[in-house]
This record gives sequence, C-alpha cells and structure tokens, in this order.
Amino acid sequence: MRRILVLLSALAVLLTPTAAHASSKTPVNSMAFNLCGVMCNKGAMPPAAYTLKQITSRSIDVTSLQEICYSQYRYIMDRLPKGYSSAFVTTKSLGSCDDHDKRHGKNYGLAVIVKGAKIGSKHIKVLPSGRYSVGMYAKVKGKKLFASSVHNAPNPALNEDDLDSLYEWLRAKSGPILSAGDYNSFLDQPGIARFKAYFTDADHIDNEITFNPYGGRKIDYIFTSPHFTGETGDTLYTAISDHRIYLGSAWL
Repeated sequence: MRRILVLLSALAVLLTPTAAHASSKTPVNSMAFNLCGVMCNKGAMPPAAYTLKQITSRSIDVTSLQEICYSQYRYIMDRLPKGYSSAFVTTKSLGSCDDHDKRHGKNYGLAVIVKGAKIGSKHIKVLPSGRYSVGMYAKVKGKKLFASSVHNAPNPALNEDDLDSLYEWLRAKSGPILSAGDYNSFLDQPGIARFKAYFTDADHIDNEITFNPYGGRKIDYIFTSPHFTGETGDTLYTAISDHRIYLGSAWL
C-alpha cells in the first residue's frame, strides 16, 4: 500500500503544471497610431522621430501606423535597432510626402512594424471601399502571430462593408492575430459588435477617445484573437496628429 501511495504521489507531481508552464505566456505590447502624415504635418520628419521614440522607449512589439508618408516610414525603419521587421503598402501618391526626403518619393499609406522576424511575405487586403489592410506573420518573443495595420473608410455604409470583408480576411488567418489601426468605426456599429464577439479590443473597459475632433470619438482599435489574455489599453494625446496614440498590452 505504501508503494502504491508513493507511485501516485510521483504521478501527481508529473501531471501538476510547473511554475514554468504556468508562466509560459509572455506580454505583447502594441501601438496603433494614425500620424495624419499629410493633413496635419505635411510629411515632416519630427512626427516620425516622435513615433520612433514611442516604439523604442515603450518596448512596443507590434506597431500599426496609418496615414504615413513612405519617407516617414523609412525614417523610422532606418533608425530602429536590429531585429525589427515591417510591411508597408502604398495607398496614394501625394506631393507633400516628397517635401522632406526626395530619395523615397511621394508614396503614402500604412505600415505594420514588428519586433521580431517576418515569416514569409507581406499580406495585402484591398477592402470593398478601396481602402487597405497590410499584414504579415512574424515571430514575436518566440511566438508566431499575424499582425496587421488597418485603415477603413470613414463613410458609415462603406465602413460596414470594409468591416465585414476585413473580419473574414482575418478569421482566415491561422494562429494568434493582432489587428490594429484606424478602423473609422464607432462602438455601436454592427460590424464592431461582430468583431467583439470574437476579438477583444485592448481598451475594452473604458473605450477611451482615440480621435480628437467632434468632441472626441473612439474609432481606433487594437483587436486580439482569443489566443491572447489580459488585454489592457490606454491612449496618449499628441499635438502632431488628430488621432491619439493607442497603446495596448496582452499576454500570449
């Protein structure tokens, strides 16, 4: 009988989660920011420098940027430490983007930047309105995820079509998903309710203002799939854009 109890005790030790297993999740820090790169700052480099500082000083793992000149994007990528991967998609060609760095031309669009290695090539989704999302698979802190940057149409009817299309595109991706950016969507929209039935927004408790005009509105989101837990979010006001920087964190 004593031998049986010893064997059962040993088996219980083997089956009980160890501290290492219990703490196997790691925090993933994210940031979504619409730089308003032409309307607000005409392609200037100080907003890019400010964004770069936020990424590095806050140890951001996934950064989602919208309305950014390619020259501003290159400014950031050229100055980030080694180990970052990124994807950029051009949505327009605007003369203001050529004012400060003629090497990189007039391209304007959105980008996703990940602290980690990119897996495969970038993924581009053209939404029904003609707006875009750009994404990529990457390994962040040893874990594979799909990260995307989003900029939907501001028109409510077109926005709902964009939300539906984007939702289907994201749900078709494998593994953990982090999709962030300027969704241009209000909290009471059916498309956002659909997103929230599966994804969790970082700031799902307070729903803080992310867009300053019209008395302040919530239109930016950091959505994470159920693979993540413990989502939290906050916003940071900056005068360089009409949007606030949206900061998120979750465990993966």
